[in-house]
Amino acid sequence: MSEVAPVSRLWQVPDGDLTALLVACEEKLRTGYAEMLAIVGESEQRGLGKSLGFKDTAAFLTDALRISAREAKQRIEHAAATMPSSSLTGVPQPPPQAATGQALTAGDINAEHVQAITTTMQACPAGIPVEQREADERILVELARQAGPEAVRKAGRRLCALWDQDTAPPADKEREQSDPLRRLDIRHRQDGSIRFSGDLDAETAEILDGLLGPLAKPHKNPETGEHDSRSPAERAGDALAEIIALAARCDELATQGGERAVMIVSVTLAELQDRARQAFLNIPGISSVDGLRRLACESKVVPAIFGNQAAPLYVGDASRFATPAQRRYLTARDGGCTFPGCTRGPKWTTPHHVVAWSVDKRTDADNLVLLCARHHRMIHHTQWEVRMNGHLPEFIPPPWIDQERRPMRNLAHTTPPRYQQAA
Repeated sequence: MSEVAPVSRLWQVPDGDLTALLVACEEKLRTGYAEMLAIVGESEQRGLGKSLGFKDTAAFLTDALRISAREAKQRIEHAAATMPSSSLTGVPQPPPQAATGQALTAGDINAEHVQAITTTMQACPAGIPVEQREADERILVELARQAGPEAVRKAGRRLCALWDQDTAPPADKEREQSDPLRRLDIRHRQDGSIRFSGDLDAETAEILDGLLGPLAKPHKNPETGEHDSRSPAERAGDALAEIIALAARCDELATQGGERAVMIVSVTLAELQDRARQAFLNIPGISSVDGLRRLACESKVVPAIFGNQAAPLYVGDASRFATPAQRRYLTARDGGCTFPGCTRGPKWTTPHHVVAWSVDKRTDADNLVLLCARHHRMIHHTQWEVRMNGHLPEFIPPPWIDQERRPMRNLAHTTPPRYQQAA
């Protein structure tokens, strides 16, 4: 019935076949969930639960399938939102989320995707036209085909904000633009510390998120190697303290903004002549040329050559590093990390050379793409590939994801066409 090897013999399956089996099994789970929803929808329409003596369909599912009441209610909601149904006359009615149901039936998305999309579409205001609603649903579904549920939820929140703009009374829109909501309540304690709460408008909140993100990351203790023991709230508090301290030195902001780390690779003239590659690998955490290349993508590279008694013979320029103007262009073009499904914004990314800088010394914008740290590592160390198609980047997945290796583009930063001019 199945081509999957018995659990006792899975250890004999080659890595490539095992990954293919994993993907195929997930697809079966998804199509199985679609079949379950079709049956649940038919049971709800017939009133099967009541005919069998239960309070309703949810109570029937809870008892018959031994699932929680919450899970039973969610399946009924998913069935109503995605599965075709018939009226009392037997005439099929179009489902409110046709694209979601079709993607689930095809095995392209899972139950978490359905929940993220359904939650968003349930929040769609009544004033949004049906055509617009369906187009926005398709955007979420296409994103779900290449990204995880969290990315879909994030895109859903952005859609809800756009819907609110569309349906808000003109007076409210003008008031929000001219007088954005910004409020800070501060309570001073006797020991000099404070407790505060408040509200920020969406634009300012996005700026704050961009500042907090890099500063609030967990860090290992450089001396002991221990993992960061601070809670997320404590890390955010420390990050805010850094932002406040930086703002207090505002005269320095102009010289610090946008500058990334400088990696100085030092090599003696003798080592350079002997082509001693190990001299380039004496960097903590870097044990291979590939690792050095990845770090070089994120840093300014300044080659420094020294003679006897540390006499400087040559200190080169940081020619491979993207200029501030190029960073601004990449931010506008890519919108953030370009890896399919990634929602990381520009502040979380670094420019990556599509064709290695060592090959043709090109640092023009058409040879650069923005990648977050995680996906930067994936491009360097996995079978994922990136290439340029015209002026836009596209990614080639490994064969165990798609045997045809069809190119993909990130849709997570896509703005619905009707909003692009306004943006």
